[in-house]
Amino acid sequence: MADLVTRAQITMLAQLLDVEPAALSGLERLGADKVEALRKRMSDTLFDSLATVFARVSKLAPLVPDAVAATVAVKAIPPEVAGRGGGAIGMDHQHRAAGLVGRMPPGYLADAAPYVDPRVIPFFAPKLPFALLIPAADELLRRRDYLTAARFVEHATDDLIRAFENHVQDDEAIVLTGAMVSRTEVLNSILRTVSPERRARVVALGASGKPDVLVAALSLLARVDDEFARPMSRMLFETQDAEGVSRICGLAVNAGAIAELLDVVGYLPDETARVLAGAPDLPSTATLEQAATTERRAASVQRLLAFADRPRTGQLHN
Repeated sequence: MADLVTRAQITMLAQLLDVEPAALSGLERLGADKVEALRKRMSDTLFDSLATVFARVSKLAPLVPDAVAATVAVKAIPPEVAGRGGGAIGMDHQHRAAGLVGRMPPGYLADAAPYVDPRVIPFFAPKLPFALLIPAADELLRRRDYLTAARFVEHATDDLIRAFENHVQDDEAIVLTGAMVSRTEVLNSILRTVSPERRARVVALGASGKPDVLVAALSLLARVDDEFARPMSRMLFETQDAEGVSRICGLAVNAGAIAELLDVVGYLPDETARVLAGAPDLPSTATLEQAATTERRAASVQRLLAFADRPRTGQLHN
């Protein structure tokens, strides 16, 4: 099974093409970076093809006050259409963006958000006051639409990230949203913003027994800088006894997160890695080697096999 980031990219591509993610499962073999590149290219092509339509609509915007435009949009324009056209029209009338967003119901904004042209998000995300974004952000999190929320967090300023972190008290939402962010520098910024106490709570939550939260925590730890990944990975495992380490291993394996698990093994001390290598649910040698798609993961597999006293099959990716 592909890692969480690859699955997230496939889900976004499926949204763009209006198909079920399962229909695109064959793309998992490409990896996150290539799927993201494909998605961006297709997205650019789609929105560019609609540019002339958006331009004609944009010419009407100065004729309609914000209050009227917002009311008409909510009643007459499907959220998907508003999302696709809103970014382009907003770029033509930037001074009106806050006024329109502030007058639209959170549910409508949350419905439209997945369809916004990704190229305009970096421009508007830092410019809209957080107070205007709170209702829509709350609605996205209530729906557990962490992928859409992450698309906007990914381009937020440090001040917006800080405001988001202070506002959202749900640690699980923070973990699951953060795991959908693909840019390492943003993940690092988020972890620098949150308090050490909250980082500890995030780690504890990862070991709490919910498979989706554990996968999200492992995915985060696999992609952030060593200054965060090493202490947080050790905290995740070293706070557990042998039974707890085995439980984490079993949860990760059952959730299809073997790759994420391998990514953090390198941060663990020998004693903890040895306990993990002895976990009953540790996959077969062949399965581990199949998941070792990077040098980092391959090194983790070799380490685990050495502690488990298992031979290699000769199929390990190097």
